[in-house]
Parts: sequence; structure tokens; C-alpha cells
Amino acid sequence: DNAPQFAEASYNVYMMENNAPGAFIFTVTATDPDLDQNSYVSYSVLDNHIQNLPVSTYLTINPMNGTICALRSFDHEELKNFQIRIQARDAGVPPLSSSATVNVIILDQNDNAPVIVSPSVESGSATAEIVPQSARQGYLVTKIMATDADSGQNSRLFYQITKSIDTTLFNVGQNSGEIRTARNILQSDNPLQTLVILVKDNGQPCLSSTVTMN
Repeated sequence: DNAPQFAEASYNVYMMENNAPGAFIFTVTATDPDLDQNSYVSYSVLDNHIQNLPVSTYLTINPMNGTICALRSFDHEELKNFQIRIQARDAGVPPLSSSATVNVIILDQNDNAPVIVSPSVESGSATAEIVPQSARQGYLVTKIMATDADSGQNSRLFYQITKSIDTTLFNVGQNSGEIRTARNILQSDNPLQTLVILVKDNGQPCLSSTVTMN
């Protein structure tokens, strides 16, 4: 006359993306105070859909011990979280059951490098920028704009010049991506300057992209 009972009505589970199929997610446990066969508990996932696909294509549960395992690799950029309902059912006649909710939160891994969107990049080199010879210190040459598909700190971007013909002529804002003249342009300066700009994220390990500017 007692239905199985979970310790909690809802569980929050955190899982890193890019897991291997078959990876352990969580174990649920329900107890039944009845005796003998009436206390035997089995587990199942109640029918549901995740992104229009049956939940059975995402994970499986061991009916004997409540261990939940992934059937696929999860991608935080495509699926940040999902919810499933687990049923615990005893072996009595008639059988009694209860259910609990498991909220699975997919954690972001730094698996996307920054993408430089402006200036437009072709074959690793950006469109040439024209700087007037009268440009003085602080003149805005251009602004590098980049995006990162990751989340949080993994998407935070930093900019730096890694190569230049004249290291005294230009600088880049570490956070803004703005390239400015570090001093006045002189007539004696080489009329063709080349800069290599590195854009890196704040993940561990960090990922980066570069653009060459003329």
C-alpha cells in the first residue's frame, strides 16, 4: 500500500558538453517501505520529447539501479538544458509508482575559436586600410570585430598585435579591438605597413584566430 518515494521531487544535474556517448549522467534512487516483492523498485523514463526527438534517443536508464547514461554527445551551443521525468514503480499487485524530475544542464566547454567578422577576412588577410600621412597619435585606423559561439568567460575576447614592421607605430585596444596610431606618422615611415592581429578567448586552454592587415 506504499508507492516508491524519491528523496527529492526534482534534481539538478550538471554535465560538460562533448561527452562520450554512454557517459554517466546521474543515478536516481527511490525507496519503498513495503516488504518483499512489494518493495522491489524498477525505473523508467517517461515518454517525452527533446527538440522534437524522443527522449529515448538522448539517454537511457538502468531499470534495476536507476543509473542514467547519455546516448549521444551533447553540444551546449545547440542544447543548453533539458528536463526528463523518471518513474519508480514497485512490483506489487496492483503496482504503485511515483515520479521525479531531472533537470540536466549542459555546461559550456571552450570548443569554439573566435571568428573575425570585421574587417571581412579573405584567405587570412583583411582589406587594406588607408591611413593619411597627416595622421597623428591616436588616429583610429580600424576596429577588429570578432564573435565567439561559446558562453561566459569562454566567449570573452582579447586583442593583441603579434607582428608588425614598426612596433612603435600602431597599438590595439586589448578589449576594444581598436587599432590606433601610437604616434604621429612621419615622412620617413615605410608607406606599407603590415600587422598581424591575434584574437584569443578566455577559455582554458584558450583558442585564437589571426588576421593580417596591410
